[in-house]
Amino acid sequence: MAEQNILYTKEDGIGMVTLNRPERMNAITQQMLGDLAGIVADIIRDNDVQAMIITGNGRAFCGGTDVTSLGRDDEEARRDREERDKRIQEIYQNLPKSPLPRWTFTRIPKPTIAAVNGAAVGMGAEWVAQCDIRIASDNARFGWVFSQRGLTPDTGAGPYLLPYIVGFSKALELMYSGEIIDAREAERIGLVSAVVPPDQLLPAAKTMARKLMQGAPLALKGVKELTYGSLEWPPSVHLSETRERFRSTNLTEDCREGIRSFREKRPPVWRGR
Repeated sequence: MAEQNILYTKEDGIGMVTLNRPERMNAITQQMLGDLAGIVADIIRDNDVQAMIITGNGRAFCGGTDVTSLGRDDEEARRDREERDKRIQEIYQNLPKSPLPRWTFTRIPKPTIAAVNGAAVGMGAEWVAQCDIRIASDNARFGWVFSQRGLTPDTGAGPYLLPYIVGFSKALELMYSGEIIDAREAERIGLVSAVVPPDQLLPAAKTMARKLMQGAPLALKGVKELTYGSLEWPPSVHLSETRERFRSTNLTEDCREGIRSFREKRPPVWRGR
């Protein structure tokens, strides 16, 4: 793995993903996409990781796709894309089946948080939309700039998820215009949950992660599946899926622990089973 471009550490149950290409505003290469798929797969499989935070080093969160890879239609570019797609497919095909959407971060059945330290444009903005919770520093900026490059959004998360986050008309305004908005405007329209000073960004994200991690892992997984499922399931299917998850979580060791700890007036100790 090109470790200098993406860093991954584990800290008290939190998987910390850091885009680390500051000299290029953390612009994403084909190699980085494959590396990130491996990290995501590790987060999904690792029962000791209960939440994920993604952030960037330097003045940007993510400046989008490295433009040197765009506009190419030669044989080398085609091979690069094919190799990337093959690598990512091989990584993901061995993961447990899941009803979650197959975007990079929505597929993680655990809470995901974007700690947006600076500019998040293009693919960076798409990744922000794919996370469950978004916290921004005062320096953060957001922009779906694809239309200004003659492109449609690359992952499709913006057109699909952004209307649910900020509303249909506002989502279209942002994607039509390619306008770059600051952190306070992002907070006003509901794109981010909070705006904090730069030196408080990671502490705030970790505090949020610990707050979310208080729930039982299998219960959180079920909540995420039902919430994202509501975007496409009809009510009858959603009701059936809700009943199935309630029955299955009711039979878990964690459910018994949750009831026992409540009666004993102590914090629960989750086992993820």
